[in-house]
Amino acid sequence: MKRISVLPVLAGVALLSVACAKEPTESLSAAKTALASAKTAEAADYAPAALASAETAAAALDAEVKAQSEKFALTRSYAKTAELAAAAKTAADKAAAEAVTGKEQMKTEATTLVAGVRSEVDAAKAALAKAPKGKGSAADIEAMKSDVAGVETSLAGMDAAVAAGKYKDAKVKAEAAKATLDKILADVQAAIDAKKGAKKK
Repeated sequence: MKRISVLPVLAGVALLSVACAKEPTESLSAAKTALASAKTAEAADYAPAALASAETAAAALDAEVKAQSEKFALTRSYAKTAELAAAAKTAADKAAAEAVTGKEQMKTEATTLVAGVRSEVDAAKAALAKAPKGKGSAADIEAMKSDVAGVETSLAGMDAAVAAGKYKDAKVKAEAAKATLDKILADVQAAIDAKKGAKKK
């Protein structure tokens, strides 16, 4: 009876095991590069949710790579690693794309806000010039004038932030300045209304 050699079969199984146990270095590298690109695109500022998803995917990938590396060589399988690497790259690419879109959108918002603050500075100055002056109000008016002057000075910083492409920083500064000016305008209007009310009595 002819004997059938099992050596070729075993050799094939061994080769298959080695193939499955080979770390997908190119896919891992692509995933890491994509995440780095997303961060360079300032996704943390302009696409934080998408970046968080990408970082979660990257963490899952790292955990799987670590889990496989701790296994006995012949029992390792990087099939799931390859899938996670592809998912991590896709998530990172999405974050990078959203960062570009988000940055452009925030540029528009910041530019509009800064222009609004500039106009509101003039409105606040005009309002303060008409603010009712009376006993105890002089100090308040001077304080508000000082606040308006501070906002006016801060416009240079906002313009510089926009010019440098730091749109998030410019928007935050402009929003704070607008809140200050809104309060001043509201306080002056309240004082004017109160004076009118007093005259009617």
